[in-house]
Order: sequence, then C-alpha cells, then structure tokens
Amino acid sequence: MNVLIVGCGREGSELARSIAAQGHAVTIVDANATRFDQLGADFAGRTVQGVSFDQGVLERADIAHADAFVATTQSDNENIVAAKIARDVYKVPHVVARVYNPGRREVYERLGLATVTSTSWGARRIEQLILHPDVIDMEQIGGGEVRLLRVSVPVVWHGKPASGILDGNAVVCAVERSGHAFVPKASDMLQAGDIVYLSIPAVLQSEIIEFTRANPPHQE
Repeated sequence: MNVLIVGCGREGSELARSIAAQGHAVTIVDANATRFDQLGADFAGRTVQGVSFDQGVLERADIAHADAFVATTQSDNENIVAAKIARDVYKVPHVVARVYNPGRREVYERLGLATVTSTSWGARRIEQLILHPDVIDMEQIGGGEVRLLRVSVPVVWHGKPASGILDGNAVVCAVERSGHAFVPKASDMLQAGDIVYLSIPAVLQSEIIEFTRANPPHQE
C-alpha cells in the first residue's frame, strides 16, 4: 500500500514509522523540514517539504498513486482542506483527517471524511482505518483478553445467522443496518452492507483481520 501523510508532528511521525515498519510505502509531507528528524535515521519512507494542501507539493509526493491519505497537521482547517483535495481531486481511496476540535467532527463527517479526534489513540486508530478499514478495534474488555471489534460483514457471511460465524468463537453484540442498530437474535441473517460488533478472544484478532482481508465486504 502507498500511504501519504501530511504533518510530521508526534502523531504523524509515529504513524509513518509504524506503517513503514510493516512494509508499506510511506511518504510524509511537512512545511518544516526539521520535523523529519522525529522519524529517525532508520525511517524507510520518503519526506517532502511543503504545505500540505499545495497541489504541487502533493504531486511531488506522488499523491496520484496513493492508496491512503492522512492529514495530521496541527490545524483542523488545513487537515480538512488537504483531505478534501485528496478525496475529491485525486480520488484517493482511503482518506482520514485529524480533528482537534470535537465539535467540528460531525460537520466534517457529513462531508464524507473519516476523522479522528482523540490524542491518546489517534495514530493507532488512523492506522486501522487505512490498513484494515473493515475491522476496527473499538475497545478492550477486562485486562485486554477480550476485544470488541467493528467489522464490515464480508461476502462469505451474507445469509448466515448471527450466531453462525467464526465457528462460534465470536458473539455478535449488535448489527448496524441502513443507519440503524439492533441486537440480533440467534436466527437473524446477516446481509450485504451490515456492520457487526463482535466480542472475541483477543488472541483471534489477527486471524479475523487476515480473514476479512481475504474476504472483503463486496466482490472485487
């Protein structure tokens, strides 16, 4: 995956290093070149100096071939402008904007932009949204032995009862369908477009992520 990040602050640099360490191609943009020092000498990606929403800068950063775009500058307005350019002008498939003012989040999401507001888990959540957006780790339960996952229902689950997935190793706590959520009965059938909230043993999380990558929620 080719990932373009604008903003090399604490969050942007952490995200860039983590994604690059997983073998993805990462380019990070910042107007202040000294911030690239946070990436460390072993950073395997590219750096481009310039303003995040300058199309010339974005093209130097090869936005035309980006699979994911993340705006993590210190300015909400700059992040939103850059994210809209990435989505609307360059048609980048996965776009996420960092938002510092939670009051603006609803407005931005009405524009169709995925946003992240919390400083404590922002980089980790952004990584999930762009690397495996069909499985989002929502919460840990107890000491982390159980996880609550938000999963876009893969094609192979269409028409299956809520109680009949993952060999009984997961509990479907809720289903989101057409903008409404409900607690399913054991016999309720999953449908295309559903989002399920699964309670699973933490040791199965990686397995479920790989399963959904191999079985996306729609036919390619």
